[in-house]
Amino acid sequence: MTFRPTRGPTPNRRSVLMGASALTAAAAFGPRAFALDTSDPASLKRDGGTLLNMRAWERYPSSDIPGLNVFLDAHPGLSIEWSSAPWARYRDRMIAEFIAETPLDVLQVPETELAAWTDSEWLHPLEEFDGLDEIMAAATPAAREACTGLDGKVYSLPVFSDAFGLAYNTETLNQAGFDTPGKNLDELRERMVAIKKAGLDDFPLSLAMKKQPGQFWSLWATLYASGGNMFDENGEPAFDKPGSPMKHILDWYVAAINEWKIVGMEDLQRDWGTSRTQMRSGVVKAGYMAQYALTEFNVKPDSAVTGKIKMALVPGLDTNDVGTVGYAHGAGMAAISANKDDAWTLLNAYAGPGDDGKWALTVARALDQGGRCPFPQVYDDPRLQELLSAITLGDSADFQKLSEIVRAKRGIKTTWYPEWEQFMMGQVQDALLKNQSVEAAITASADEARKLAGA
Repeated sequence: MTFRPTRGPTPNRRSVLMGASALTAAAAFGPRAFALDTSDPASLKRDGGTLLNMRAWERYPSSDIPGLNVFLDAHPGLSIEWSSAPWARYRDRMIAEFIAETPLDVLQVPETELAAWTDSEWLHPLEEFDGLDEIMAAATPAAREACTGLDGKVYSLPVFSDAFGLAYNTETLNQAGFDTPGKNLDELRERMVAIKKAGLDDFPLSLAMKKQPGQFWSLWATLYASGGNMFDENGEPAFDKPGSPMKHILDWYVAAINEWKIVGMEDLQRDWGTSRTQMRSGVVKAGYMAQYALTEFNVKPDSAVTGKIKMALVPGLDTNDVGTVGYAHGAGMAAISANKDDAWTLLNAYAGPGDDGKWALTVARALDQGGRCPFPQVYDDPRLQELLSAITLGDSADFQKLSEIVRAKRGIKTTWYPEWEQFMMGQVQDALLKNQSVEAAITASADEARKLAGA
């Protein structure tokens, strides 16, 4: 996607907060957004009408509930039972509900689960509904791919998408004598070691290598930035092939933790969300973050690092401009839904243009989430242009480049990916702890992928 930088001075923090919060809740939705109960999910359950059961993970945008209330105001015959679960437990919770045939209509769909859930026939394909082609045509290629099953059918609409970059504390880096975190891993090491030696931080870099579904973003981003792949076009493991940068990257990770000690051992228990929170509090000085996190760092009122965090391209073995990893989560329809036409009406408003074609919920979500959006046309909104200028501290060049070179995690479109991911994470963690060699971790992970693919 292409972002158009705002010309003129960088907006001040107060104006941005008004744009990202007040405008999100009010201008996008209208007067009802001022009602005190519209941010409470319980407010979506109205008296009478068709009840639509909706599932989400807990870290949903603050704009979602007010926006859905406005949707219900325009559709008085509908009501929503909204229920959420923490991201770490969302997959297991949904599988349990699918198996139990719990009443379901609309649900958020992690990109890593779409293939397995469609293979189990838990999601309903969306081709039969009017407007689908227009919505998908407006999405980025990566988002369209993430929402399409192995059979070529669309099973969800894009809701969230983002690219990962290397966020860094400019104040700390400047104090160590540098302006940027470097273009390759050697330069990144030099800067992190300098921060440590200057007594500015004992463990300045976070890799966020917790064994948890959907994590290891730093490894994927560095692999892509180094010109490598986890899997090839046929789904065959590529990371154990001659010439793959994986071994060199993991060797660097092992040294960063055990030799140079620029990454703390506690990083094996951090997911990227924890790393993000600790960067906002000033604990983490550099880490691999999704683009939208810049909003939390530079304009959110609870940030301890306002105006100090920039985002760079991901350092690879040699360069940083050939790739990075990203994600695109969607919202889909349960196959068990008894209210498919009404569920589509809700989906179209939640992740599409809605009845009026204004993309109100999508625009508000992008404002709330710091530009986290799979639809490039939404960025024509001047409020988003103002926000992007503010969160990048007036320099959006790397932010834009990340959006141009982002790639999805290759391999997630297999039914066995979630199982393999957990196995691979365990192998890599053992290597980081020096319980086994990097070579052994790579070989075991590749062998497991081939075994699962042939099962």
